Amino acid sequence: MIHKLTIEFTLDKKQNIDYNIGSVLQGIMMTFLDRDYGEILHRQSLKPYSQYFEIKDGKYYWIINTLTEEAKEKIIDKILVSNRRSLDLIYRKTKLNIEKIELIKGIISQNEGKRDTIVYFKTPTSFKKTSGGYEIFPSVRHIFNSLINKYEQFGEDFVEITYNKNDLLEEIIQNVEIVGYNLKTETFGVKGNYLPGFMGSVNFKVKGNQDFKNIISKLLKFGEYSGIGLKSTMGMGAISII
Repeated sequence: MIHKLTIEFTLDKKQNIDYNIGSVLQGIMMTFLDRDYGEILHRQSLKPYSQYFEIKDGKYYWIINTLTEEAKEKIIDKILVSNRRSLDLIYRKTKLNIEKIELIKGIISQNEGKRDTIVYFKTPTSFKKTSGGYEIFPSVRHIFNSLINKYEQFGEDFVEITYNKNDLLEEIIQNVEIVGYNLKTETFGVKGNYLPGFMGSVNFKVKGNQDFKNIISKLLKFGEYSGIGLKSTMGMGAISII
């Protein structure tokens, strides 16, 4: 079961912050967790949560998505029961004052597949190249390979979609096309390093029958909670479906 926790906050001091605070927020999140569970997460290559920071309508939000019931209990519930009203942002010598907290269940509709879909990448997104380095331009292969791998691990009905993820990926590559985009390159700060990536919108055209379009819709909707590509647990790869 997917859950989404949205924490609205204000700054104790007026400062400029942006999505790069995501890696700091992950560190803050880990302080709420039991040590044993933190160690389990550290050993997992794909983790059952994503989190990121965004500014919307002039307000600050920290979004934490959990992809399993266990992750919800071990992460979101721990944050809620702490009843904290502020979070220390030590490196900025300020506090994040919590104004409002909202918890909802994530919903992935079954029959909303469309021919034309726009995906907006809200935070920098990037993929590892097999030859080394980073892929900073989106491709159907990179985007859906990431989604399929995460859905295979945490989606509740993966077998209903496909018995063979490689065959599904190839079918997607043949029938989904990027027909437009409005992108810019951006970097994301992680522990003093800056990873290259992209932000903005990508327009997809989906061919095939309605069942196939529904699968594409389901994968992309799942991506709103799982994130896409690298470091989605640190604040990269956050998307919304327009």
